[in-house]
Order: sequence, then C-alpha cells, then structure tokens
Amino acid sequence: MSYKRKRIQAGKIIDNIDYHTIRNSSAKRPRRENQNPTSGPQAKSNERRAYEKLYYLMSANFHEDDLYLTCTYGKEMEEPKPKEAKKFLNKFLDKLRTQWKKAGAVLKYIAVTEHKKGRIHHHILINNIGLGIKHIKKYWQLGFTKIQMFAGEPEDHERLANYFIKESNNTFNASNADEKVHGLRWTSSKNLIHPVPEIKTVHASSWREDPKPIKGYYIAFVNRGFTENNYPYRHYRMIKIPEDDQITFRGG
Repeated sequence: MSYKRKRIQAGKIIDNIDYHTIRNSSAKRPRRENQNPTSGPQAKSNERRAYEKLYYLMSANFHEDDLYLTCTYGKEMEEPKPKEAKKFLNKFLDKLRTQWKKAGAVLKYIAVTEHKKGRIHHHILINNIGLGIKHIKKYWQLGFTKIQMFAGEPEDHERLANYFIKESNNTFNASNADEKVHGLRWTSSKNLIHPVPEIKTVHASSWREDPKPIKGYYIAFVNRGFTENNYPYRHYRMIKIPEDDQITFRGG
C-alpha cells in the first residue's frame, strides 16, 4: 500500500511530510481510535497554517545578515489610526525601494503591524544590500527605529515567523474592519519566492525505514503522529550542512 510524501524546499531546509489520504485509507495499517475528533479551535489550526506559510516564505527569501527592523511612532505625535499607519509604512517602503533601485537591487520585505498591545508599531524583515543602518534609519522620521542583523539560520526563521504571527494575532482577528491594517496577517513584496510543495506517491515499505538525509544535509528532527482522519503521519526536516563542514580530509 502506498502513501503520500509532501516535500517542501525553502532555503536551507527540506521538509518531508509522509501521510495517508482518504483514497488510500484502505491500507492495512491500523487506525488510531477516535479519541478527540475536535482537537482544538479552528483558530489555532488557522494560526498554525499561517505560521508554516510564513516560515517557508522567510526561509526561502531571507538569509544571514539581512535586516530586521522595528519602527515605532514617537510619543510627541498623536498615535496614527491603523489605516494611517499603513500609509506611513508604505511611504517608508517606497523610499527604501527607491534606494535599492538606485543601488541596482530590488527590495524584498515582509512586514507586520500591531496596535492592540501598546502603541502601534511595525516589524519588517528586509534584504540587506549594504547601504548601512544609518542610511536606512533616516527614512523613518516618525519615531524610533531599531535595526538588527538577522542571523538567517532555520531556528531564526522559526522564532521570527512565530513572533510575527503572535504580534499580528490581535490586529488580524479584530472584529472591526477599521482596526485592521493589512487585511492579512502580514504584507510582503511581490517579488518573493513562494515555495511550492512537491507531492508524490511513495511505496509503503519505506515507511518502516528510519528516514535518511540526502547528501549534504542532516536530519534535524522526526515527528510522528496522526492525521485528522486518524492515520499515521511522519514529518522530518533536513537542514543543509555548511559547505565548510562538508569538507572531508583524507589521510596521506
């Protein structure tokens, strides 16, 4: 009996998710008893999917030494309404886009805005083309700008994607449309790479084997569990080994 393998490659990571579908649910592999068909609120499931999408988006597009910005509004000015803040953010990004273009590059970014916890502020991840932090800061004159170097490792993408989702939760889930900023959980440039899952059918015999990494990668983790239809699934992640660590020295 076969099963499905979904493979997603994004930057340094390759995720493999092995699972059964309803079509091949006649497999002899036993189902788990139906213990809790409604295992959590739909909102949590949606939040998890949003996190995964954002994680893969960050992994595919942002790397070591890119820049993580936090832009605030000074207390001396009246706090802008969400729609006003969106305009201020867009103007800032337009200025950066112009500078990137002058340097012969293209601006890439992902941004979230939060205003339910404290004063409204923006978190932005952008590609670094070496213009300098002071040069970037001068284009945001409405408050404080904190700029940090992004480490770009898989765990950094995990932390930042999780933080972006949590930061945007209250604003995204606001019942009043006027309190929403972007409509979606985040806004991003249109030039980003969007990883596309590759799905193929795999023979069941491989399920019994412990997963092995492809050349140049190592396995970071293996998670096993059950699908919503109570069939087993397996999720394992491979991470690319840095080239310097792949060098093998042979004795003379």
